Amino acid sequence: MSKSFIPALLLLALVLCTCGPSQNDPTPPPALGNAENVPVYEHFADIEGLFGGGSDTAYLVNFWATWCKPCREELPLLQRLADEASPVPVKVVLVSLDTEPSAIERIPDYFQQAGINLPNLVLTDEGSEWGKTIDRAWTGALPTTILYRGKRKYVYRRNFPTYVDLQGAIQPLLDG
Repeated sequence: MSKSFIPALLLLALVLCTCGPSQNDPTPPPALGNAENVPVYEHFADIEGLFGGGSDTAYLVNFWATWCKPCREELPLLQRLADEASPVPVKVVLVSLDTEPSAIERIPDYFQQAGINLPNLVLTDEGSEWGKTIDRAWTGALPTTILYRGKRKYVYRRNFPTYVDLQGAIQPLLDG
């Protein structure tokens, strides 16, 4: 080996050995449930990875609660969106903000009765500061839906009363 090659090899070995997770690595996404199994997270930090972006998948993250009638009314529309073929993969995730144990226990039965089988979780973090990390103008009103793909992000602080309304909201993420 030449004398100039050895320092370069040592530098490469040093770089490879010191590469661990950095402070800038995104938080991994949380484990999501289905209609029968709804995981409960106590802290927003545990689900923050859900908002990582950076992929070619379009994400629709819907904040809802069992006590919110407009939320329940739009769930079948969200299920339909997830079921339909799309030129860009679309992942619909439901985040229940229910905090009462009895309401949380009823979610699987509600999903089964309503025909909802979307990835989901429950967030019981009642602190208000985490909402501002998602949308600086969000007051906590439900339903609220975050749509994102890569660096594009749209926030809807209202329900989608019709399927056409929902399609119109997600269309910008599906176009290129």
